[in-house]
Amino acid sequence: MLNVYNYYMQDYVSRSPRYSTHKRRELRDIYKNIVKMSASEPLYKIDLSEKKQACALSIKESALSLKDVSHKLQDTPMLNSAGVVSSSPESVHASLLHRMDLSDFPENAQYDIEVSALASGQRNIGYLLPSEKAPLPEGSYSFLIGFEQEQYSFRFNVAPDSSAFDLQSKLADFIKKTGIGLDAQVAFHKELGISRLELSATQTGIYGKSSFFIKDTEKPENAEAGLVEVFGLDQESSPAQNAKYSVNGVSFESPENTVSYQDTLLLSLRSVTDTPVSVRPIPDHSGVYDALEEFTVNYNRLVQAGKTTLEENKGSAFLLRGLSHLVASHYSSLSSVGITADEEGYLTLDPEKVGQATISGDAEFVLRSDSSFLKALDSRLESIILNPMRFVDKKLVAYPDPSAPLSERTSPYTTSIYTGMLFNNYC
Repeated sequence: MLNVYNYYMQDYVSRSPRYSTHKRRELRDIYKNIVKMSASEPLYKIDLSEKKQACALSIKESALSLKDVSHKLQDTPMLNSAGVVSSSPESVHASLLHRMDLSDFPENAQYDIEVSALASGQRNIGYLLPSEKAPLPEGSYSFLIGFEQEQYSFRFNVAPDSSAFDLQSKLADFIKKTGIGLDAQVAFHKELGISRLELSATQTGIYGKSSFFIKDTEKPENAEAGLVEVFGLDQESSPAQNAKYSVNGVSFESPENTVSYQDTLLLSLRSVTDTPVSVRPIPDHSGVYDALEEFTVNYNRLVQAGKTTLEENKGSAFLLRGLSHLVASHYSSLSSVGITADEEGYLTLDPEKVGQATISGDAEFVLRSDSSFLKALDSRLESIILNPMRFVDKKLVAYPDPSAPLSERTSPYTTSIYTGMLFNNYC
């Protein structure tokens, strides 16, 4: 039996459910429940085949997982979770740096954000040249690209009769592949037959590699001008600058367009604003759907455990009937939050109804700790966990004598010969 148990438990012991761990007092209560349950259990004989052992273990572990999720539903303050919304996300997109509750924000909290400048790197725009003409004679050209603290020297070979567009394209690829912090693009006007090379720093702000210079260092003897001069690569179009913005009238400056505010907001500045963009906290309903989805998945896993063993153990039908009756008894409240059951007994979730129930408050009514559904479910799961052998086929031998003293008709492990071992991994 232990070998079979360890085999089936290998996927569980490394991730013990949080709510299946117990304190000493809780373990005493579990023992008392086992003794009480054993007092009314009949004496039976059972064929301990591997299939029956697998059946009991599968049902018990599925019930433990569902119990863990059920308690997490009650303890997680997901209905009070906060999100943030921007009145103009195309100008300022906002999100939270970490999970927060609505109560963490001041009453009627609102953040008015104005953006006067976006962070950018230096940009150089070259000359417009006839795309098909050869602007440079054959030869080897050298140039230098320098940043505040670094300089890089490069050599570029020009083949005979190379067109301006061809040279611009090759030079753009060459500069990008160097990985020094510059991006290079070729702007091409097909109808006019002209093109130019544009350089821009990949970093933004007035610090680091956001400002650069480029100059010729060597040219062939037959060339009148160097590569940088001919293509106009040293023509600065716009200098590097920091982002400038304000929050509720207080001005800030940043070398990047993604900024944090008071360890609360993560702001993505996307465009200069004409009017303030309002960011305010709102209820975040996504956590409710995720939690309910996890609950339905684990409930369906318990149903599947019962159905899988039904052919070998008719007693599994008792488990399925009990779960079906529980859902039917609370069908109205469950359907109000988007949970319904199909003909096979599996639960399904409607995302639209979940959202509506969260806004209306129905979800809070169903998921709170004193919910009649969760209390009834917890009671049934506790019974399943303590006595998984109830759902395994066995031969009854005799019923207990109700007139006998409790100590004479109770053995702690009569109810479930697995109970003590199954709880060892969670203690």
